[in-house]
Amino acid sequence: MTEEAYGLRVLPAIYKEWARSGMIANIGGHVVEASAGHLVVAGDLSVERHSFPTSHGPIVHGGAIATLADEALATVAFTLADEGQSTVTADLKIDFLRPAKPGRLVARASVRHRTKRLAFCEATVEHEGGEIVAEARAVIAFVKA
Repeated sequence: MTEEAYGLRVLPAIYKEWARSGMIANIGGHVVEASAGHLVVAGDLSVERHSFPTSHGPIVHGGAIATLADEALATVAFTLADEGQSTVTADLKIDFLRPAKPGRLVARASVRHRTKRLAFCEATVEHEGGEIVAEARAVIAFVKA
């Protein structure tokens, strides 16, 4: 592997393509910061599209939080991908610590360990001000693109 992995080098261009449609577009996902094995992704989660009402006001659905976490975990692994590889989630575990209010949520992800075919990653999801609402861990597989 070169000093700057293929995945990190192509991430800015390819993420624009990924963010045009599907789940990444749905959550308003965008890369805030990226380096090899580290990533910060933000999502704009709205009352209308991502939450449900409670007696204490709207809270973000856990599925939307899981989507943001999963996106960060698969993308942080992609920062270490070699040419011809893509990433897919093989296993995902999320612990929801507290309800999240609609608005900007930030996922901070890192790769703890990488093998030839797998990356073991972890992430936190937090309100933009820093209060952690969920923690996630994933095994991400490198597959032929």
